[in-house]
This record gives sequence, C-alpha cells and structure tokens, in this order.
Amino acid sequence: MKCMKVVLGSLMLALAPLAALADEMSYSYVDLGYVETDLDGLPSADGFGIRGSVGFAENWFVFGEYTNQDLEGVDIDQFAVGLGGHYGLTDSMDLTGRFGYVDAEASAGGFSASVDGYLVSAGLRGAIGDSFELEGRVDYIDLGNAGDDTSLAVGGRYFFTDAFAVGAEIASSDDADTYMVGIRWSF
Repeated sequence: MKCMKVVLGSLMLALAPLAALADEMSYSYVDLGYVETDLDGLPSADGFGIRGSVGFAENWFVFGEYTNQDLEGVDIDQFAVGLGGHYGLTDSMDLTGRFGYVDAEASAGGFSASVDGYLVSAGLRGAIGDSFELEGRVDYIDLGNAGDDTSLAVGGRYFFTDAFAVGAEIASSDDADTYMVGIRWSF
C-alpha cells in the first residue's frame, strides 16, 4: 500500500509540468475490459468489466460500473452507480470526486449472498499531450456489517483517436489487488 502511494504521487507530479499540453478531457465514455482480482490467501478471480460515465452541466457526471468475475465456481457480480464532479486545476488536470451506491453478490450451486453500501472517491486525472492520460484516486467502499475497504488506484490510457483508447489500471488495498485492461470509447 505504501508503494502504491509513492507511485500515485510520482505519477501526479510527473503530470504537473506537462498538463498544459492537452485538450479538455471527456467525462462521457464507455470502458470494456478484462478484470482480474488477486485476493490475499485465495485463488485469483477473473472476468470482465464495463463502466461508463456521462458528463452534464459542465462539471458533473453520472457513472455506472459492473464487473462479473469467477472465483473457482463462485460467480461474483458487483455494480456501482452514482454522481461525480470534476474541477479543473489546470487546462488538462482535474480534481475528481464521486459518491454512489454499491451492490455485490456472490452465488454458487443455487445459493447466493448479497451486500450493499456506498462508495466515496477522490482523485486526479490529467492529460499529457493529445494521446496520453493518467489517473490516480483513492476509493472508499462501506458495505455496512460486511466491512469497508480503502484502495488506491492508478491507471493510464493511450488514445489512438479522440474517441478510442486502450488502457490499464491497478487498484490496491490491504486484502486485494485488482487489474483491468481494456478499451475506451469517448463521446
């Protein structure tokens, strides 16, 4: 976790002098990708994820996320929906925040269990030139009696055009590391 904080800080410092080189970032997009979660003391879970955001009223966006992963026959579905905002620190570096509802369900052999709660997130998102973007954030998820979790996430995307990009992201907490690689369509 301490290593992730150093990496996140270093990436954001690297963005600062280059931030003025890019155009405005889009908060209307859809990501589709492969997701793998390494859980402490358990086998890895893997599957797919889709997430998206629609920007409105200049500095606001609504978001949604869904992942489906398999952990040795246990099907794990998680989704989140909510509201977010962004504030321009420079022409191409934004402070971002999100608040939303989270639901997670695990099922196997006809049995299932579900928990829900909320998430709060804060981070930085910045563009370098016309083709590269970096993002770092802290996510807090509270699932009531099922517990809570804080993770650090760092990601990057390379844009082939204004609309299409490939990217990767890692989110790390005390108990799990989640990796996502995929494509983004911005509109």
